[in-house]
Amino acid sequence: MDKTLIGGNSAVSFMRYCLRRGKTTRWKVMKSIVYYLLYRYDFLDMEKAYRDSLRLLVGTREEDLMQLCQEWFEDAIRNLIYPEAPDIVRHHLNQGERVVIISNATTYAVAPLARYLDVPHVLATQLEVRQGLFTGNYIEPLCFRHGKVFWAEKLAEELGEEIGRSTFYTDSITDLPLLERVGTRQVVNPDPKLRSLAKKRGWPIRNLVPP
Repeated sequence: MDKTLIGGNSAVSFMRYCLRRGKTTRWKVMKSIVYYLLYRYDFLDMEKAYRDSLRLLVGTREEDLMQLCQEWFEDAIRNLIYPEAPDIVRHHLNQGERVVIISNATTYAVAPLARYLDVPHVLATQLEVRQGLFTGNYIEPLCFRHGKVFWAEKLAEELGEEIGRSTFYTDSITDLPLLERVGTRQVVNPDPKLRSLAKKRGWPIRNLVPP
């Protein structure tokens, strides 16, 4: 999703939106920026970062986060969608292909974008909910690195599809396990490590410009 469909980092954007709404602090926004920079250069312990972040959600109602994420999408994310992104998605849909947004972000962050783009499937980090409240845990495996391969293969099996015939768009070197599993790679606005690897392997690179 980030840097592939939208021109920005959704986690940082969400924290900034929450700050404007009085739902977080400047310190926590700064922390999200540090996490993003570590992620961008492939130094972030994602599981530790998620455990740290999810402590803030303990006891929060799931329906409240769903509503907040929809409002955040309308306020901040819709204007960040790359102009080419809807056409790329529509092209694959028109070819009769199964289109999925797969992201390390939570399902709540990804769902509004998927609805807007008419993408029928979302694979993202799932949060544990009990009696309508968040527990502060996520459903393993995290949708990150090899976890993305796990969830992608699970969905492909459910749909009767072969992941090895899929096309995958990404900006991040952390997605290398899935890049090596699919049939067609589309590298979009890549981080430095992925750009270097894509050039060595002859993978196509797209540089999309935010609106």
